[in-house]
Amino acid sequence: MTRWTDTAGQAGEALIARASVRYRAADPFAVHFARFKLRNDPVFAIALAQGLIPDGARILDIGCGQGLLANWLLAAGQSHPENWPPGWPAPPVPRSYLGIELTPADAERARAALAEPGPWPAEIRQADARAAVAEVAAACDLVVLLDVLHYIDRPAQEALLRDALRCLAPGGRLLMRVGDASAGWRARYSRAVDRVVQWLRAGRTSPLTCRPAGEWRALLRGMGMTLREVPLPRDAHGANVLMVGTLDTQAAQTGQAENLAAAGELEPL
Repeated sequence: MTRWTDTAGQAGEALIARASVRYRAADPFAVHFARFKLRNDPVFAIALAQGLIPDGARILDIGCGQGLLANWLLAAGQSHPENWPPGWPAPPVPRSYLGIELTPADAERARAALAEPGPWPAEIRQADARAAVAEVAAACDLVVLLDVLHYIDRPAQEALLRDALRCLAPGGRLLMRVGDASAGWRARYSRAVDRVVQWLRAGRTSPLTCRPAGEWRALLRGMGMTLREVPLPRDAHGANVLMVGTLDTQAAQTGQAENLAAAGELEPL
């Protein structure tokens, strides 16, 4: 099996180690999970290698888990340029980061790892995203939804997407990974893995609501998104689709006008 670390070399391994070590303030499980996830899930490396996260972005990470993305970006900033994978662009420096996570244990792990002040503000809110995102009266430049939406039912998926996109500033970006329910045995395998990971992290499982990739595309385009898809490595199980969406300027302005009417003003994220 080919991993991204095979091409990133020692610099990639050092990046994983730097991001994972921050979880020593939490518990051993958090450290081991971070190492395994960052090494075997290519989405974090792809986000940096292909410049998917805008520099200076106000990031809203929905279903952030133990805050891996935030710690990955912190580690990247500390590693560049002295120990950096060849060919990768300079890492983005966020303006701010807000992570929302339902599972209390994961939210606590994220807070522990991010407790030391960093170069940009990072906040973790332990809450149900379906309610928490609807209450966010803030402009953001990047909404992240990685492997989240299939844990809620179809009406809630659409409501959460609408609420998240309403927070986006004009030209804002969505980074979303979803499973493709039309991928046959690969989709069934992906759902089985999700249930195992859910049990390990939270001690529980919940029903999964999956859609074909074409349905996700149609849903997002109907919400004013211009989409492109980022290929995932061949050794991925083939049921996941990584989508990058840019919000149409008019749609963003309409969403922010609704936020202003509801909250009076947009607060810093």
